Amino acid sequence: MARVLIMHGWKNHRVPGNWHRHLAAELRKLGHQVFYPQFPSADEPKLEEWQNLLVEELTHLGEAGDGEIVVVGHSLGCLNWIQAAATGVLPFKVDRVLLAAPADPNLLLDLPGLRVNLEDPDVRDAVLDSAHSLTLVGSDEDPWTPNGLQQTYGRPLGLEPVILPGARHLALSDGFSYWQGVIDWVLDPTADLRVR
Repeated sequence: MARVLIMHGWKNHRVPGNWHRHLAAELRKLGHQVFYPQFPSADEPKLEEWQNLLVEELTHLGEAGDGEIVVVGHSLGCLNWIQAAATGVLPFKVDRVLLAAPADPNLLLDLPGLRVNLEDPDVRDAVLDSAHSLTLVGSDEDPWTPNGLQQTYGRPLGLEPVILPGARHLALSDGFSYWQGVIDWVLDPTADLRVR
């Protein structure tokens, strides 16, 4: 049984139809422990508040029994993880992390509390050390990574991203809802994330 933390992004209120909700529901049906919190002030986030909730939820997840610990972040949820890793506030190293459609931090410079420099080798090392396995997935047409996922995240982190052609920001507003690949990936890290 896996223990899973799902972190949504900016302006996400865990609405029906969102792939995060499908993921949480399907994994719970299979008997996995799933934490899917609503991060505070989703429309006007303050990253310090998101950091605090991440640490709290991850700590509870660590106390929730045995089994692999898997973290799935989307958009700002990815930056929340990266900043927590870079600042050393994560309570422990997890088994696997999926960074799905992470937003370019240069597009969020006005976000209170955001301090992510992907070009800093210490940030790269901290992020890579935050999990035994780190997977990067996104689209070739994401407006939140105008320089491309490989250039923005893959190159500085030393990761080869999985690309979902035409999927934009992997958001419900982009027509991205049920995502079988992410459900399969939580169950098996070798699963094909491109399966819709």
